[in-house]
Amino acid sequence: MRTQALTAVKAGITRLRDKGGASADSVYDLLNGYVTAARTIACRPGTRIDVELPPGTKGLVWFHNVWVAFSHNVTPSSDPGVEIEVIRHPTAPLTPLKEIHFALPFLGYLYVVAEFEDGEVRHYWLEKGEPWVAGRIYLPGTLVRPTTDNGLVYRVESDRAGYAPWAPNVAREVGDIVVPTSDNGYRYVVSDVVGSSPRSGTTEPVWPTNPGETVIEDVSGRSQYAVDGDDALAPPAVPPSVSDRYGSGSKNTSSTEAQ
Repeated sequence: MRTQALTAVKAGITRLRDKGGASADSVYDLLNGYVTAARTIACRPGTRIDVELPPGTKGLVWFHNVWVAFSHNVTPSSDPGVEIEVIRHPTAPLTPLKEIHFALPFLGYLYVVAEFEDGEVRHYWLEKGEPWVAGRIYLPGTLVRPTTDNGLVYRVESDRAGYAPWAPNVAREVGDIVVPTSDNGYRYVVSDVVGSSPRSGTTEPVWPTNPGETVIEDVSGRSQYAVDGDDALAPPAVPPSVSDRYGSGSKNTSSTEAQ
């Protein structure tokens, strides 16, 4: 193919075909360049990236003031300006990435279309989670990432194995451990019982979620604030008429002195 050097064009970029071949005064297509108003050809402005990407990573996108590349394994980066996000095959985690077809921010996180070496193409929305903080209470389902980012995010799960979920009318003893029917990440220890045959209430209580708080199960017919004695099973007595409460014999209280 004959090479034609172009320094200026008269017609810009045109897709019209003339008989006898292409015109030397125009270009049919132009890659990484453009025709200026002065009819000269200029290179398209680009970005020079001066970063070192770990071997085996795929793709590159600018997100949250760092360059982000992708790998199927945890891959440390020697460049503080580069983060490596881990994307794994849904059924074969050891399958390497072949190509990243798309990676752009969407609703605050990266939306990535990745192809693996076995030809599987999957879509990912990479939620970052909140950074781990010492002493903070994390409820089940919370996404947490390490303080030193390793490309992974961790979902908090509570261990309820071996503990009986709350149920009505179940015998209770001091030291029993109960977990709510809806997991909230806490276990509750029976610290005190009332009566000769203590049992759980008829309605599941509202479980507190602050360490050290207690809850009293309200058995039908007993005040939830009762703490000792079977006498608590009796409802509180209704007070008598208060028309002569102070012994004055008169309903006119204006002359009564409060004590």
